[in-house]
Amino acid sequence: MSRFSRHRPRILIVDDVHENLHLLMNILSATHTMTAATSGEKALELARRSPQPELILLDIKMPGMDGYTVLSRLKSDPATTHIPVIFVSALDDAADVAGGLELGVADYITKPVDPELLLLRVSTQLTLQRYREDAGLFDSEPSADPASAPTLLLVDDVPQNLHGLLEALRDDYRIMIAGSGAKALDLVQGTAPPDLILLDIMMPGMGGLEVCQHIKSLPEHSRIPVIFVTVADRAHDKLKGFELGAADYITKPFDIEEVRARVRTHLELSRLRRHLERVVAQRTALLQKSEEKYRILADYSPNWEYWLGPDGSYLYVSPACSAVSGYAPADFFADPALMEKIIDPADLAGWSEFGPACGMDEIAPFVCRIRALDGSERWVEHVARRVLDAEGTPRGWRGSYANITQRRQAEQQLDFVTHRDPLTGLSNRALFGELLVHAVKQARHAQSVFALLFINLDNFMTINESLGHSAGDRLLTEVAMRLRALLPGVDAIARVGGDEFTIVLEREANAPGVDLVAQRIIDALSLPYQLDGTSAYVGASVGIALYPADGGDVETLQSSAAAALHQAKAKGPGALRFFSPEMSSRARDRLGLEADLRGALERREFSLHYQPQVDLRSGELIGLEALIRWTHPVRGNVAPAAFIPLAEECGLIVELGEWVLKTACHQIRRWSDAGLAPRHTAVNISAVQLSSGRLLDSVRRALDDAGIAPEQLELEITESFVMRERELSFQSLADLRALGVRLSIDDFGTGYSSLAYLQQLKVHKLKIDMSFVRDMMNNSGNAAIVRAVIALGQSLGLEVIAEGVEEAGQARYLRELGCDVMQGYLFSRPLVGEDTGALLADFSTRHFTF
Repeated sequence: MSRFSRHRPRILIVDDVHENLHLLMNILSATHTMTAATSGEKALELARRSPQPELILLDIKMPGMDGYTVLSRLKSDPATTHIPVIFVSALDDAADVAGGLELGVADYITKPVDPELLLLRVSTQLTLQRYREDAGLFDSEPSADPASAPTLLLVDDVPQNLHGLLEALRDDYRIMIAGSGAKALDLVQGTAPPDLILLDIMMPGMGGLEVCQHIKSLPEHSRIPVIFVTVADRAHDKLKGFELGAADYITKPFDIEEVRARVRTHLELSRLRRHLERVVAQRTALLQKSEEKYRILADYSPNWEYWLGPDGSYLYVSPACSAVSGYAPADFFADPALMEKIIDPADLAGWSEFGPACGMDEIAPFVCRIRALDGSERWVEHVARRVLDAEGTPRGWRGSYANITQRRQAEQQLDFVTHRDPLTGLSNRALFGELLVHAVKQARHAQSVFALLFINLDNFMTINESLGHSAGDRLLTEVAMRLRALLPGVDAIARVGGDEFTIVLEREANAPGVDLVAQRIIDALSLPYQLDGTSAYVGASVGIALYPADGGDVETLQSSAAAALHQAKAKGPGALRFFSPEMSSRARDRLGLEADLRGALERREFSLHYQPQVDLRSGELIGLEALIRWTHPVRGNVAPAAFIPLAEECGLIVELGEWVLKTACHQIRRWSDAGLAPRHTAVNISAVQLSSGRLLDSVRRALDDAGIAPEQLELEITESFVMRERELSFQSLADLRALGVRLSIDDFGTGYSSLAYLQQLKVHKLKIDMSFVRDMMNNSGNAAIVRAVIALGQSLGLEVIAEGVEEAGQARYLRELGCDVMQGYLFSRPLVGEDTGALLADFSTRHFTF
């Protein structure tokens, strides 16, 4: 096998963080053979192992041997010194760049990794390394002309930027300056064109992209390397620049060392390419008089080379045509029109314009698809020029086809990574934003309407925590499939967050039609999902905004849809809501409250109040319930019903719950030291805390920090969550019970607990919800529920507590029914810690009577 046999370049990735390794592999694995190392020592071992990597991507900060040490070892070892190394690191200041360059690093790219830049830098270094090896095979090394330094053309409309680049580069290069795109083109087409161009994108008049396109369309100047230097950082601009043939991309404010490194790299790449072309041309001339005039040349080219005679027949076809097309050279000698037959019909028009029949002396690069002999589609890039003899007489055409299929696949993968959600294949947030902008422009021009739907899955977090993230991923994939099946032909379907989806609906865009589609979406997503043999259920809440009634621009329309979704979720699972103007005011109030809530812990605006619990038989004060209170400096006292659900929605409830646990346990310790502690103090635990997987550690840490006995702490969990998440609840409560804390089922009577399940849970207490206690004297139904709960508790040997007791008659009635404990305003309102201590001291010597 010759050294130009087609293969996937070998790349070694070195990083101690597995997530970083996976990210780089996902970007590069389609077109490269990947090897990974998580330490410097392992990297050095793999670099020496045959077959060696052709390129190394190396992290700087690693435990043990860091990237600088690994680089130094590689460059000092004759066996590995030739391998180019690219630093991939979060370090990006000038000192780190300069340090790496002094040690011999070929290039660097910073985290977070930009996929298109990574692919470009990798391709550049692999090509440069191949050119260096090719120069060595020809037993010659190119050298720069000592009489003249390379010429750089700096193009920018801002004088300060030109001055900064000029000062950094003038000592090593000759400099040409252009303040506009038109001036740049004049200089490129002048008598002394530059060797490399540093080009700004965003310029008035003719922008950088247009300048680059003009340059690349000029056959005599199309190979001048163009490096974009711009403040623009949009994926669209980068992709467009690369499609036009840009060599690299540097973002302002630029680092001088980075600019120098990029310039050196691409000047060397260009110089080596020209040198090899000259060598090939010289060898070709020497071989023209022999039978082997092209055979040796072809051995040093992976491209499919050919020579057409003046009559259009083939004089020479290199063996590489078999690797590129599957057809043998003899097939083209036998049928000179074979190329036209295997080109994709969609590209034939371009072939007529850019093929040898076009009549031009030199043909600019032309990209087309061909159908290979095995039926596969391949992408090739064609270049050609007319051959003249010493007298200037045309002797045919010499051209070549380069197989760029891998590059096209990489570009397609890059487009997918940039615009698609990798899990579901739906549009991602970035692409959806572009689609929404397009929809607004189109609707504004046509004076039409469309609907924007925001969809959020109900109960997804519970599925994700209980069945695992892989099951959650499969559920999201199934959701995407159902949405596609429900809305065929609709392109603007996106996953924009964990369980958040968006849709632009341009058909049925009137309110009744959208209502019908939204309800069909809710119905479809509420059907069961089969996950690991378990039927899982999630619902969907939908918020809808109509263009232009609910917003004439993208931002307003999205804000309206988000407000409608919030109202739908507030109504309950499976709801849909159209935007109404009053929602905007509520949304602003909610955002303000959320912003205040996020800083409330740090500002110490929360406090705990304690409400006593009294033994109904003895009147003894036996316990307390800790209740959180928020005193806002402007809003005043904010009701728990207003901020606790909000804390759950915005992800603060776990942190807030841990603060309650810690604060309550330390208060218990202070009462214990004073000889005043009750038997137990109850703390409410939210469903999110119980699902987080952190609760057991949080409780253990709070007990240890305060130095109190586990039985002094009681945890209250709502009945509704216990019944909804049975498996999760059973294991979590079993772990807490093993720790020694007391467990209570809160709001009992509002759920659907079974006797058998309560026996399995082995809790200590049932708490009757105050909604039943408050009206039990006047409502026979509530009284029946209270009696049933007390009887159930007695049959299971559980303590029963009634909350919301405000009248002595209620207390006496509960005592007659056999209820154990009461809590409510009849005895005391919730009190701050100091007042609670005084109450504990007072009732240490006397009991409550009623």
